[in-house]
Amino acid sequence: MFQRTRKVECPECSGSSFWKSNPKPTDVLQCCYCQAVIATYEEYVERAAKQEAERLLAEYVETDISRDLAHLKAVLAQPGERANA
Repeated sequence: MFQRTRKVECPECSGSSFWKSNPKPTDVLQCCYCQAVIATYEEYVERAAKQEAERLLAEYVETDISRDLAHLKAVLAQPGERANA
């Protein structure tokens, strides 16, 4: 489903750490540089799912519809150029 890397940036030192093999939901990832606890695998998956959902919504949801409304008004104002369905 997700084509995402398992690379996680440490909030303490900004070093990159990786989940290896198939972790359990309760497995904890520690930074390989400063040994700080980064997250459990369950937290990591939830965060990744939330970020993916936000990315998809941002891709398909237009926050400024004024351009779309202007285009719609222009098309409706010229009925001869609309496709007859």
